[in-house]
Amino acid sequence: MAILFLFLDGVGIGKPGAANPLDASWPAIEQLAGGQRLTEPLSYILDEHHTVRAIDATLGVDGLPQSGTGQTALLCGINAPRIAGRHYGPYPHSKTRTQLTRKNIFSRILRVLNGTDEPVAFANAYPDRFFSFAKRRDRWTVTTRCCLDAGVRIRGEADARNGSALTADLTGEAWHDKLNIDVGRITPEKAGKRLAAISRQHAFTLFEYFHTDKAGHSRDHDRARNVLVDIDAFVGALLEELDPLSDLLLLCSDHGNLEDLEIKTHTRNPVPLIALGAKADLFHDVTDLTGVTPAIEKAAVALSNRAISSAS
Repeated sequence: MAILFLFLDGVGIGKPGAANPLDASWPAIEQLAGGQRLTEPLSYILDEHHTVRAIDATLGVDGLPQSGTGQTALLCGINAPRIAGRHYGPYPHSKTRTQLTRKNIFSRILRVLNGTDEPVAFANAYPDRFFSFAKRRDRWTVTTRCCLDAGVRIRGEADARNGSALTADLTGEAWHDKLNIDVGRITPEKAGKRLAAISRQHAFTLFEYFHTDKAGHSRDHDRARNVLVDIDAFVGALLEELDPLSDLLLLCSDHGNLEDLEIKTHTRNPVPLIALGAKADLFHDVTDLTGVTPAIEKAAVALSNRAISSAS
Protein backbone atom coordinates (compact mmCIF):
# COMPACT_ATOMS: atom_id res chain seq x y z
CA MET A 1 0.00 0.00 0.00
CA ALA A 2 3.01 2.34 0.51
CA ILE A 3 1.60 5.77 1.52
CA LEU A 4 -2.13 6.10 0.92
CA PHE A 5 -3.80 9.41 1.79
CA LEU A 6 -7.58 9.30 2.19
CA PHE A 7 -8.78 12.89 2.08
CA LEU A 8 -12.33 13.25 3.43
CA ASP A 9 -13.81 16.64 2.59
CA GLY A 10 -15.73 18.44 5.32
CA VAL A 11 -15.22 16.24 8.39
CA GLY A 12 -14.55 17.91 11.71
CA ILE A 13 -14.29 16.82 15.33
CA GLY A 14 -17.51 18.06 16.92
CA LYS A 15 -19.60 17.56 20.00
CA PRO A 16 -21.35 14.20 20.40
CA GLY A 17 -25.10 14.19 20.07
CA ALA A 18 -28.00 13.76 17.68
CA ALA A 19 -26.71 16.44 15.28
CA ASN A 20 -23.42 14.59 14.76
CA PRO A 21 -23.69 11.48 12.55
CA LEU A 22 -20.15 10.52 13.57
CA ASP A 23 -21.49 9.92 17.07
CA ALA A 24 -22.65 6.42 16.19
CA SER A 25 -21.11 2.99 15.85
CA TRP A 26 -18.78 2.95 12.84
CA PRO A 27 -16.49 -0.02 13.58
CA ALA A 28 -13.80 0.53 10.94
CA ILE A 29 -13.57 4.27 11.57
CA GLU A 30 -13.30 3.58 15.29
CA GLN A 31 -10.58 0.98 14.65
CA LEU A 32 -8.65 3.50 12.57
CA ALA A 33 -9.06 6.05 15.37
CA GLY A 34 -7.74 3.69 18.02
CA GLY A 35 -11.04 2.41 19.39
CA GLN A 36 -12.86 5.74 19.68
CA ARG A 37 -15.43 7.77 17.80
CA LEU A 38 -14.38 10.86 15.86
CA THR A 39 -16.07 13.22 18.31
CA GLU A 40 -15.07 15.49 21.18
CA PRO A 41 -13.08 14.88 23.28
CA LEU A 42 -10.77 12.99 20.91
CA SER A 43 -8.04 11.20 22.83
CA TYR A 44 -4.65 11.68 21.21
CA ILE A 45 -2.63 8.60 20.27
CA LEU A 46 1.07 9.21 19.68
CA ASP A 47 2.60 5.76 19.21
CA GLU A 48 5.33 4.58 16.87
CA HIS A 49 2.85 3.15 14.38
CA HIS A 50 -0.22 5.22 15.17
CA THR A 51 -1.00 8.92 15.36
CA VAL A 52 -4.49 10.19 16.14
CA ARG A 53 -5.10 13.85 16.91
CA ALA A 54 -7.32 16.80 16.13
CA ILE A 55 -5.62 19.58 14.18
CA ASP A 56 -6.55 23.19 13.55
CA ALA A 57 -8.18 24.15 10.24
CA THR A 58 -8.70 27.87 10.89
CA LEU A 59 -5.01 28.81 10.66
CA GLY A 60 -5.50 32.02 12.63
CA VAL A 61 -7.87 33.59 10.10
CA ASP A 62 -11.36 34.81 11.00
CA GLY A 63 -14.40 33.35 9.30
CA LEU A 64 -15.37 29.84 8.28
CA PRO A 65 -12.70 27.66 6.64
CA GLN A 66 -13.35 26.91 2.96
CA SER A 67 -12.23 24.18 0.58
CA GLY A 68 -10.03 26.26 -1.73
CA THR A 69 -7.69 27.60 0.92
CA GLY A 70 -8.12 24.63 3.26
CA GLN A 71 -7.11 22.08 0.66
CA THR A 72 -4.25 24.26 -0.53
CA ALA A 73 -2.97 24.46 3.04
CA LEU A 74 -3.39 20.73 3.48
CA LEU A 75 -1.77 19.67 0.20
CA CYS A 76 0.95 22.33 0.02
CA GLY A 77 1.96 22.97 3.62
CA ILE A 78 1.32 26.71 3.41
CA ASN A 79 -1.04 29.03 5.27
CA ALA A 80 -3.23 29.62 2.24
CA PRO A 81 -5.98 31.65 3.98
CA ARG A 82 -3.34 33.97 5.43
CA ILE A 83 -1.81 34.44 1.96
CA ALA A 84 -5.22 35.01 0.39
CA GLY A 85 -6.30 37.31 3.20
CA ARG A 86 -9.38 35.21 3.92
CA HIS A 87 -10.85 31.75 3.76
CA TYR A 88 -11.79 31.11 0.15
CA GLY A 89 -13.36 28.38 -1.96
CA PRO A 90 -14.20 26.12 -3.54
CA TYR A 91 -11.38 26.75 -6.04
CA PRO A 92 -7.78 27.79 -5.32
CA HIS A 93 -7.24 31.49 -4.65
CA SER A 94 -5.18 33.38 -7.24
CA LYS A 95 -2.72 34.63 -4.61
CA THR A 96 -1.72 31.05 -3.79
CA ARG A 97 -1.17 30.07 -7.42
CA THR A 98 2.63 30.22 -7.46
CA GLN A 99 3.07 28.27 -4.24
CA LEU A 100 0.43 25.76 -5.29
CA THR A 101 2.60 25.00 -8.30
CA ARG A 102 5.90 24.68 -6.46
CA LYS A 103 4.87 23.20 -3.12
CA ASN A 104 2.02 20.78 -3.78
CA ILE A 105 2.44 17.27 -2.40
CA PHE A 106 2.88 15.63 -5.80
CA SER A 107 5.64 18.04 -6.84
CA ARG A 108 7.39 17.61 -3.49
CA ILE A 109 7.48 13.83 -3.68
CA LEU A 110 8.49 13.83 -7.33
CA ARG A 111 11.49 15.98 -6.41
CA VAL A 112 12.66 13.90 -3.47
CA LEU A 113 12.05 10.55 -5.20
CA ASN A 114 13.44 11.66 -8.55
CA GLY A 115 14.11 8.68 -10.80
CA THR A 116 11.50 6.41 -9.25
CA ASP A 117 9.03 5.03 -11.80
CA GLU A 118 5.70 6.88 -11.41
CA PRO A 119 6.05 7.47 -7.66
CA VAL A 120 2.78 9.37 -7.20
CA ALA A 121 -0.84 8.91 -8.25
CA PHE A 122 -4.23 10.56 -7.88
CA ALA A 123 -6.72 7.69 -7.80
CA ASN A 124 -9.93 9.60 -8.56
CA ALA A 125 -11.61 9.24 -11.94
CA TYR A 126 -13.41 12.17 -13.55
CA PRO A 127 -16.10 12.11 -16.26
CA ASP A 128 -15.33 13.56 -19.67
CA ARG A 129 -17.66 16.50 -19.04
CA PHE A 130 -15.50 17.60 -16.08
CA PHE A 131 -12.48 18.00 -18.33
CA SER A 132 -14.51 19.94 -20.91
CA PHE A 133 -15.82 22.34 -18.28
CA ALA A 134 -12.49 22.77 -16.47
CA LYS A 135 -10.51 23.40 -19.64
CA ARG A 136 -13.09 25.82 -21.05
CA ARG A 137 -13.23 27.97 -17.91
CA ASP A 138 -9.81 27.11 -16.46
CA ARG A 139 -11.57 26.18 -13.21
CA TRP A 140 -9.74 23.28 -11.62
CA THR A 141 -10.17 21.99 -8.10
CA VAL A 142 -7.18 22.11 -5.77
CA THR A 143 -6.40 18.43 -6.24
CA THR A 144 -6.69 18.47 -10.03
CA ARG A 145 -4.67 21.70 -10.21
CA CYS A 146 -1.96 19.99 -8.16
CA CYS A 147 -1.96 17.18 -10.72
CA LEU A 148 -1.68 19.56 -13.66
CA ASP A 149 1.15 21.50 -12.08
CA ALA A 150 3.08 18.35 -11.17
CA GLY A 151 2.43 16.51 -14.44
CA VAL A 152 0.41 13.79 -12.73
CA ARG A 153 -2.20 12.06 -14.84
CA ILE A 154 -5.83 12.83 -14.03
CA ARG A 155 -7.78 9.63 -14.57
CA GLY A 156 -11.01 9.40 -16.53
CA GLU A 157 -13.93 7.22 -17.50
CA ALA A 158 -11.81 4.48 -19.09
CA ASP A 159 -9.76 4.15 -15.89
CA ALA A 160 -12.91 3.74 -13.81
CA ARG A 161 -14.13 1.02 -16.16
CA ASN A 162 -10.89 -0.96 -16.19
CA GLY A 163 -10.37 -0.79 -12.44
CA SER A 164 -7.40 1.61 -12.34
CA ALA A 165 -9.35 4.45 -10.68
CA LEU A 166 -12.34 5.08 -8.42
CA THR A 167 -15.33 7.33 -8.90
CA ALA A 168 -15.74 9.92 -6.16
CA ASP A 169 -18.73 8.08 -4.66
CA LEU A 170 -16.69 4.83 -4.48
CA THR A 171 -19.35 2.61 -6.08
CA GLY A 172 -20.04 4.21 -9.46
CA GLU A 173 -23.75 4.49 -8.70
CA ALA A 174 -23.79 8.30 -8.76
CA TRP A 175 -22.24 8.33 -12.23
CA HIS A 176 -24.87 5.87 -13.45
CA ASP A 177 -27.89 7.48 -11.79
CA LYS A 178 -27.05 11.19 -12.12
CA LEU A 179 -24.67 11.41 -15.08
CA ASN A 180 -25.93 8.47 -17.15
CA ILE A 181 -22.37 7.11 -17.33
CA ASP A 182 -21.96 3.39 -16.77
CA VAL A 183 -18.52 2.41 -15.49
CA GLY A 184 -19.79 -0.62 -13.61
CA ARG A 185 -21.02 -0.71 -10.03
CA ILE A 186 -18.93 -2.03 -7.18
CA THR A 187 -19.35 -2.28 -3.42
CA PRO A 188 -17.53 0.06 -1.04
CA GLU A 189 -15.54 -2.97 0.12
CA LYS A 190 -14.40 -3.72 -3.43
CA ALA A 191 -13.57 -0.03 -3.85
CA GLY A 192 -11.27 -0.29 -0.84
CA LYS A 193 -9.55 -3.35 -2.29
CA ARG A 194 -9.19 -1.56 -5.63
CA LEU A 195 -7.64 1.53 -4.03
CA ALA A 196 -5.20 -0.63 -2.08
CA ALA A 197 -4.16 -2.34 -5.31
CA ILE A 198 -3.67 1.01 -7.05
CA SER A 199 -1.58 2.34 -4.17
CA ARG A 200 0.77 -0.66 -4.27
CA GLN A 201 2.00 0.61 -7.63
CA HIS A 202 3.14 3.98 -6.26
CA ALA A 203 5.10 5.48 -3.39
CA PHE A 204 2.25 7.93 -2.67
CA THR A 205 -1.41 7.78 -3.65
CA LEU A 206 -4.14 10.33 -2.93
CA PHE A 207 -7.87 9.66 -3.01
CA GLU A 208 -10.42 12.43 -2.45
CA TYR A 209 -13.93 11.80 -1.12
CA PHE A 210 -16.20 14.86 -1.16
CA HIS A 211 -19.61 13.33 -0.48
CA THR A 212 -19.03 13.86 3.25
CA ASP A 213 -19.04 17.61 2.64
CA LYS A 214 -22.12 17.42 0.42
CA ALA A 215 -23.97 15.44 3.07
CA GLY A 216 -23.05 18.04 5.66
CA HIS A 217 -24.41 20.86 3.53
CA SER A 218 -27.62 18.94 2.91
CA ARG A 219 -28.36 18.60 6.66
CA ASP A 220 -29.98 15.29 5.70
CA HIS A 221 -29.41 12.67 8.40
CA ASP A 222 -30.26 9.75 6.13
CA ARG A 223 -27.86 10.98 3.48
CA ALA A 224 -25.11 11.45 6.06
CA ARG A 225 -25.69 7.97 7.44
CA ASN A 226 -25.56 6.42 3.96
CA VAL A 227 -22.28 8.19 3.26
CA LEU A 228 -20.79 6.90 6.50
CA VAL A 229 -22.03 3.36 5.83
CA ASP A 230 -20.02 3.42 2.60
CA ILE A 231 -16.96 5.06 4.15
CA ASP A 232 -16.89 2.63 7.05
CA ALA A 233 -17.02 -0.39 4.75
CA PHE A 234 -14.40 1.22 2.50
CA VAL A 235 -12.04 1.93 5.42
CA GLY A 236 -12.57 -1.60 6.72
CA ALA A 237 -11.35 -3.03 3.42
CA LEU A 238 -8.31 -0.74 3.46
CA LEU A 239 -7.43 -1.84 6.98
CA GLU A 240 -7.54 -5.48 5.88
CA GLU A 241 -4.97 -4.69 3.17
CA LEU A 242 -2.67 -2.60 5.38
CA ASP A 243 0.73 -3.93 6.42
CA PRO A 244 1.57 -1.60 9.33
CA LEU A 245 5.26 -2.43 9.09
CA SER A 246 5.65 -1.24 5.50
CA ASP A 247 2.52 0.76 4.62
CA LEU A 248 1.17 4.07 5.88
CA LEU A 249 -2.55 4.91 5.79
CA LEU A 250 -3.46 8.57 6.34
CA LEU A 251 -6.82 10.24 6.90
CA CYS A 252 -7.41 13.98 7.15
CA SER A 253 -9.89 16.68 6.19
CA ASP A 254 -9.82 20.34 5.17
CA HIS A 255 -12.54 21.77 7.44
CA GLY A 256 -15.52 20.78 9.53
CA ASN A 257 -19.08 20.34 8.26
CA LEU A 258 -20.54 16.83 8.50
CA GLU A 259 -20.19 16.74 12.29
CA ASP A 260 -22.93 19.34 12.83
CA LEU A 261 -26.10 18.82 10.81
CA GLU A 262 -27.90 21.58 12.70
CA ILE A 263 -26.18 24.09 10.43
CA LYS A 264 -25.70 24.18 6.66
CA THR A 265 -22.30 25.86 6.65
CA HIS A 266 -18.79 24.72 7.41
CA THR A 267 -17.57 24.88 11.00
CA ARG A 268 -14.46 26.10 12.80
CA ASN A 269 -13.99 22.74 14.49
CA PRO A 270 -10.63 20.97 14.32
CA VAL A 271 -10.31 18.11 11.87
CA PRO A 272 -9.01 14.57 12.41
CA LEU A 273 -5.49 13.57 11.48
CA ILE A 274 -4.86 9.84 11.59
CA ALA A 275 -1.67 8.07 10.52
CA LEU A 276 -1.54 4.30 10.87
CA GLY A 277 1.46 2.16 9.98
CA ALA A 278 5.08 2.75 9.09
CA LYS A 279 6.48 6.17 10.02
CA ALA A 280 3.23 7.26 11.66
CA ASP A 281 5.34 8.86 14.38
CA LEU A 282 6.41 11.57 11.92
CA PHE A 283 2.92 13.06 12.35
CA HIS A 284 3.08 13.38 16.16
CA ASP A 285 3.92 17.09 16.07
CA VAL A 286 1.46 18.17 13.37
CA THR A 287 -0.92 20.71 14.91
CA ASP A 288 -2.66 22.25 11.89
CA LEU A 289 -3.28 21.70 8.18
CA THR A 290 0.07 23.14 7.14
CA GLY A 291 2.01 20.35 8.85
CA VAL A 292 0.51 17.40 6.99
CA THR A 293 2.29 17.62 3.62
CA PRO A 294 5.78 18.21 5.09
CA ALA A 295 5.28 15.11 7.26
CA ILE A 296 4.15 13.09 4.23
CA GLU A 297 7.26 14.18 2.35
CA LYS A 298 9.47 13.03 5.23
CA ALA A 299 7.65 9.71 5.40
CA ALA A 300 8.04 9.16 1.65
CA VAL A 301 11.78 9.72 1.87
CA ALA A 302 12.15 7.49 4.92
CA LEU A 303 10.15 4.62 3.42
CA SER A 304 11.98 4.92 0.11
CA ASN A 305 15.38 4.81 1.83
CA ARG A 306 14.30 1.81 3.85
CA ALA A 307 13.17 0.00 0.71
CA ILE A 308 16.49 0.72 -0.98
CA SER A 309 18.40 -0.56 2.07
CA SER A 310 16.33 -3.74 2.17
CA ALA A 311 16.93 -4.40 -1.52
CA SER A 312 20.69 -3.91 -1.33
